[in-house]
Amino acid sequence: MTLGADGPPGAVPPEPLRVRSTTRNSCLVVEAEGELTILTSDQLRDHVLADMRLLDGPPRVVMDVGEVDFCDSSGLNALIVLWKSAHRAGGEFVLVRPERRFRTILERSGLDRHLIAHPTQDEAVAALRDPGPG
Repeated sequence: MTLGADGPPGAVPPEPLRVRSTTRNSCLVVEAEGELTILTSDQLRDHVLADMRLLDGPPRVVMDVGEVDFCDSSGLNALIVLWKSAHRAGGEFVLVRPERRFRTILERSGLDRHLIAHPTQDEAVAALRDPGPG
């Protein structure tokens, strides 16, 4: 018996995209890991939109894409939908740790003007910290 590239027979293949959310200083911090493609973009979008609805006040979303291995146009569209949703609700949506290839895609598409990126989660959370009552 030979083992396939995916491991032993009957083994569950790894999920193409894993998404985890937490809150820090009233910001929703979302960590995405894997591939952001036509097969997974709905999963990401639905997960984050559901979490945004649970927040008090305007959504401030930090999307950590440092572990995203691949992103196609459907993945970019999901990010645009999330950015627009946050802004329509008076909030913010920023990226964290985009790798070089990811940054290149954002720059070539012109999305880098809207999808602001920060080098670390701490810096992104600090940038989106609730300013409090005016």
